[in-house]
Amino acid sequence: LPSDDTNAPIEKALHSANVILATGGFAADRSSNSYLAQLRPEYLSMPATAGEFSTGDGIAMATRLGAGTVDMNKIQIHPTGWVDPSDPLNPSKVLAAELMRGVGGILLNDFGERFCNELGTRAYVTDKMFQHDPHYSSTGKWSPNSTVPTFSLVLSSSAANDGRKHVDLYTHKKLLKKMSGIQQLADFMSVNVDTLRTSMDAYRVDAKNGIDRWGKVSFRGVPSSDLDNEIFYVGRVTPVLHYCMGGITIDITGNVLDEEQNVIHGLHAAGEVSGGVHGNNRLGGNSLLECTVFGTIVGKKIPVLNHNTSDDGGDGDKIEQEEEEESVDGERMVKFEELASHNEPDDCWVAIHDQVYDLTAFA
Repeated sequence: LPSDDTNAPIEKALHSANVILATGGFAADRSSNSYLAQLRPEYLSMPATAGEFSTGDGIAMATRLGAGTVDMNKIQIHPTGWVDPSDPLNPSKVLAAELMRGVGGILLNDFGERFCNELGTRAYVTDKMFQHDPHYSSTGKWSPNSTVPTFSLVLSSSAANDGRKHVDLYTHKKLLKKMSGIQQLADFMSVNVDTLRTSMDAYRVDAKNGIDRWGKVSFRGVPSSDLDNEIFYVGRVTPVLHYCMGGITIDITGNVLDEEQNVIHGLHAAGEVSGGVHGNNRLGGNSLLECTVFGTIVGKKIPVLNHNTSDDGGDGDKIEQEEEEESVDGERMVKFEELASHNEPDDCWVAIHDQVYDLTAFA
């Protein structure tokens, strides 16, 4: 903390009966003593979608208190992080959402050829990308000395219209670029236009037949037959570290456990800082769900004390209920039990920012 009269930092001890850790994972820390260096050194040169805060600090603090860890070597790689043409070597990447492939975006290598089912799992698509590296292709293992490959993600005009909000956002960020005709696309990609045309024609035939050589059976946003006048959107993507499945060991109520699986009273965790929730490879969308579920569970069990109430030093496993029926504004206080009772499609209440809304008409 900054002091009042100088820029020198000062330390303050803040005592609390309960501490909630929600500090995220560790994919952004590439220092020599980082968890990444210790557990998956082959990934040190790989970019990440994690913010600069994702350095494993919460895990380190908890383990100093005796907390156990689980699945620390399990790190999810997402196949498509945008390569910013203005800063291509930046280790932090913006995620290219799966929606881009869902609406019909196709992945092309440096020869202008497809190489996978774009709708496959993250692990599958990443593996197909890594297969372009000679060492990985022969050993099945990623080498820290290998250069992380990049690819072109290409959308037709119909695919772009289907994902217009995302396309406009990425175009605004200069991560996607609009191309008029296949020749301009080939020039941008630095590939032979005839090879690129062959790839597009073959894809259109596969779509008509309903299956391609990689088992793809769903085809949206297929380029038109008039490739010379088709509008394309293209950007460069690369595999990125996306999520750390490992972290602090917790129980089903968010209590942090020690190495012997005993509860460390007063210490709680929610989100990516915790481990063991997602298994070997997290499903898309489940990270936000994890934060919501465990954040809610932990938040509910810890008493919120007013300024005139002293803390008795308890571990926070019991919820203190307020008895007041009226708020300071004269509005009726809705207790949690009452809110929870309105949980049916024909009787649906929702609490948002300390206000309760009747959303039955929208349920």
